[in-house]
Amino acid sequence: MAEGEPTFEDALKQLESAVETLESGNLPLAEALRLFEEGLRASNLCRARLEEAKQRVEVLAAESGNDFRLTDLDAGEEQPAE
Repeated sequence: MAEGEPTFEDALKQLESAVETLESGNLPLAEALRLFEEGLRASNLCRARLEEAKQRVEVLAAESGNDFRLTDLDAGEEQPAE
């Protein structure tokens, strides 16, 4: 993570705020589009931070020598830590 970039938690708060405001439905089109773009950026940052964390867990599990198994919550399948 580069210095000055938002943390996962900050990006998640930004995403939640954008979604809440957009769901209110009381925005001019230009403002709605701006918030939508902001939400997409925050979502992409969250996804990247989660992927970084997953990779770090996989490395730590592999280095520990334990037989940890990661579960892909989307697929509901266990995956061996590499």
